Amino acid sequence: MAVSATLRTPEVVVAPGGAGRCHVVVRNNSAVVDQFAFSVRGTAADWTQVRPSVVNLLPQQEVSVELTFLPPRSHEVRSGEHPFALQVTSREDPGGSIVQEGTVTVEPFVEVEAAVVPVTSTGRRSGKHTVALDNLGNHPFRVEVSCVDADALLSFRVSPSYPELAPGTTSFARIRARPHKYFWKGEDKHLPFTIRVLVPDSPPIEIEAAYDQRALVPQRVFWLVSILFGLLMVLVIIVTMILRQRPATIAGPAPTRTTTASSAPSSTTSSPVPSSTAAATTTRAPVVPAAPAVTSSAPAPVTSTFVIDTQVFPNVGGGPQRFSYVVPDGPRRRVMSVKLRNPRADTGVLRIMHESAVIGVVDLAVVNRDGNAPAVFVPDDPPLLAPGDRVTLAVSCTNQRDPCTPSGEFTVALVR
Repeated sequence: MAVSATLRTPEVVVAPGGAGRCHVVVRNNSAVVDQFAFSVRGTAADWTQVRPSVVNLLPQQEVSVELTFLPPRSHEVRSGEHPFALQVTSREDPGGSIVQEGTVTVEPFVEVEAAVVPVTSTGRRSGKHTVALDNLGNHPFRVEVSCVDADALLSFRVSPSYPELAPGTTSFARIRARPHKYFWKGEDKHLPFTIRVLVPDSPPIEIEAAYDQRALVPQRVFWLVSILFGLLMVLVIIVTMILRQRPATIAGPAPTRTTTASSAPSSTTSSPVPSSTAAATTTRAPVVPAAPAVTSSAPAPVTSTFVIDTQVFPNVGGGPQRFSYVVPDGPRRRVMSVKLRNPRADTGVLRIMHESAVIGVVDLAVVNRDGNAPAVFVPDDPPLLAPGDRVTLAVSCTNQRDPCTPSGEFTVALVR
């Protein structure tokens, strides 16, 4: 064979971001001057330097080739053993090329970044937070996520408490903070706490967060009750004043008759009272009948409803998934409102469409903001539906695993 090679250090240990070296002795066993080229094969080839890369050797002459391993401090280079091979190629005898194999071991390192969204949550009974954990190290490991409340006013539920972080990936831990005591009314209470992430072989990571606790009954409810109570008292006073009024007759008081008795006959002759004088004594006012009241009211619109249910699976390509309703034969109808429901607290975006036009875009997190109460969407320009038109709910689901199941109840009015 025209060339021979000897690897002096077959196993090399190097830290990420550092450097490790080994030497290979190459000898020209032929009888002519030959040129030899050196190249590295294997997973370590991208971060290995060879010096020199080409050399000319006289017969029976040898040279020491240095291999320098420079693994970057990145999750792309995993910890553990990485086999490599140094190929020595002869220019005069290409068929006599040889390969010398070895192993370089990359040591593990730990690097974790953590962030919480939102930093401050708001709610009446609980607050929700999500902790994002980025593993920038070169090997998988588990961390412990816990919460500390210095004032002992909150209780926490962490899921999962011990997430496993794969290299170069992001894992999530969900936190629900619940207060020990509730209050019916008053200003919001700011309750801070600390999220602690315990990382092996590293100092713990602490993130400051807070929960703003709201009263169980919103302040606007007290204002509304006060206004309604005031209106009720005014109505009671008005009705009481009407009932206390005495009814009056239209004809006026009835005439009173007076009779005079005489004990002895009179010698004088009484003269009759003229009829004109009697007529002038009592006068009746003419009775004018009241005109009947005329009321008019516009006819109430004829409305109907239809429901579009959805089931959208996350992590499915191709854009939003669409669920449609085809308008049946009959008169035209106009969309008045849409009741949107999100019972599972899904996350994503919902688009309401008429044919290819987008009527509205709604964030699913907003629909579930006040519990299971539906959110009513009223379009600015209510579309007119003709027979055969298509009404569509286009849903983009961003859940981790479970499908999104929002629904919309459309109220439409008959166009006369």
